[in-house]
Amino acid sequence: MGYLMNRESGNCRKLLEALDALATDRNIRMSAEQWRAELPPDEAEHAVVCDACRVAFEEFAETRNALAAMKVEEAGPWFTARVMAAIAAKEGEDEAQDGVWINVRRLAPRLVAFSALLLALGGGWALQQRSTDLASTDRRGTGDIVFDSSTGSASYDDGLGAVSEVRP
Repeated sequence: MGYLMNRESGNCRKLLEALDALATDRNIRMSAEQWRAELPPDEAEHAVVCDACRVAFEEFAETRNALAAMKVEEAGPWFTARVMAAIAAKEGEDEAQDGVWINVRRLAPRLVAFSALLLALGGGWALQQRSTDLASTDRRGTGDIVFDSSTGSASYDDGLGAVSEVRP
């Protein structure tokens, strides 16, 4: 019936819509003529006149008869509980198979939050330390900590003599 959608005829489309609208809750076997009697008169007449629609209608009747022969059992009262237990068992197998990695995945958001907290606290501490260092530098009067302008000892290499002075 899918090829009816590609046809340009409005009557073919109306027949397709009428077939879709037929009652689907019936589980009885009916011939193509009985199904045709269920259609509105214009669509029933088109199903006889149009070759493609006649073939499609016969396939529809055959399919409906095949579905009517199938017995669909109602789900028992414990069906949902059994399905949910099977799903939980499968998830348990997956967790056992994943082992440690499932715990890492569960722990990851906590690690991210803890890292962000440490970063915020460390950043605050570093800013406070920097402002304390700047305040102490301003009190000393020098702005350069690395190169101290105060005078130190005369020479750092006092103990070393020139190589030419050393005699064996």
